[in-house]
Amino acid sequence: MSKSVLANKIGYSLFEVAKENNTLEEVSYELKEVAKVVNGNPDFVTLMNNPNLEKIKKINLIDASFAGVNKYVVNVVKILAGNLQISLINFVLEQYTELFNKHSRNVVVKAESASPLTEEQLENLKEKIKNELQLENVEINNFVDASLLGGIKLTYNNKVVDATIKAKLNAIKSKISSI
Repeated sequence: MSKSVLANKIGYSLFEVAKENNTLEEVSYELKEVAKVVNGNPDFVTLMNNPNLEKIKKINLIDASFAGVNKYVVNVVKILAGNLQISLINFVLEQYTELFNKHSRNVVVKAESASPLTEEQLENLKEKIKNELQLENVEINNFVDASLLGGIKLTYNNKVVDATIKAKLNAIKSKISSI
């Protein structure tokens, strides 16, 4: 499923409002927490996506459920629920996080490899990415996927750099198939 236009607009708007009000980090943290709560409660998602439930009841339930949470984050939940799209919260979070990371010159990289990367390999990779993308902070999350056979697959800012043996074999297979 691709990201929704609605989720992108909401994520962008939330970022702009948070930036104007100097609450970027607070909103980032609280949006992640709210997304965890929403994702962990399928009954809440079903209720918020129910077109038969009056909007005022949804708003009251959201206010009660997220009392003490940043008002901009709560408003995002209300907008999504009002549009029967509460499950788009993950895409809003993804868009917000991408904008937040660009603004703060940070990036979180998902590094998939056939075997765990050593600390030295992680540090070298981190420095290379920092220099290449001119960033201040790089966080790398290493995931092991033995099916990759070797090499590494990096995912960050909606970009994928696939330098795995599996990808190279698939490319060769594709070329052979097209002959």
